[in-house]
Parts: sequence; structure tokens; C-alpha cells
Amino acid sequence: MRYLLFIFLFLSIVRIANAQKGSLKIVNDSYLDSLIEKNKNLNKIKNSMDGFRIQLFSGTERNNANQLKAKFLAAYPTVPAYLIYQQPYFKLRVGDFRNRMEAQYLFNHLSAEFNQAILVADKINFPQLK
Repeated sequence: MRYLLFIFLFLSIVRIANAQKGSLKIVNDSYLDSLIEKNKNLNKIKNSMDGFRIQLFSGTERNNANQLKAKFLAAYPTVPAYLIYQQPYFKLRVGDFRNRMEAQYLFNHLSAEFNQAILVADKINFPQLK
């Protein structure tokens, strides 16, 4: 009797599993398509997005900032470095990170070598498609 009940349950489950095959139809509103296009056009006009960078230097000496930039690029050639002037300070910021967690990984490595390193919110370049 047990075996008969087990076979019955097994066949029922197999039948239900086979009945789950079907197709999927996605219906979207044309308003959604127009919003996506509008967002694409706005992104072409703007050249940046909100993100994070690591600031390695902030001071009034441009030569010190350039020397630190050269030192950083020698050690990390694949990470972009930006020298920014915000009167009266020259600031060296590195990286283009979309979120804080991405930036934190590099920050942990750099904070021992560069004692002025801080994590800052900044406008970053759009990620490059590969």
C-alpha cells in the first residue's frame, strides 16, 4: 500500500512539473521606452555621474601634487588619476568608483602607503564598455 501511494505521489509530481512548460510574453508601455531614451540622451549630455574617488593629496603646492601623481601612476598604471584645482588647493584624486564598496577595496591598500588618503564622494566618468 505504501509503495502504491509513493508511486501515485511521484507520478503526480512529475505530471505537475511537466505542466509548467510554457512561454513568456513581456508587455511594456511605450512611455517606459520614451523614458529610457530620454535618460540615454541626458547621459550623453552629462559627462559624469555620482560616485566615489580616493583623495591622496590636498595642498597648495602644485609640484608636490604632480610628484605624488607620478608616484601613484607608476605603482597603479591602470587606475586613472585626476589633479583638481579648487582654490587655493590642488587635490589629487584617483579612481572612478560607482559605489563606496568598490572604492573601499583600493582605499584599504592605499591608506598604508599614502597617509593623507580619504574616501570622497565625487562626480566620476562613466564606466567604459569592454
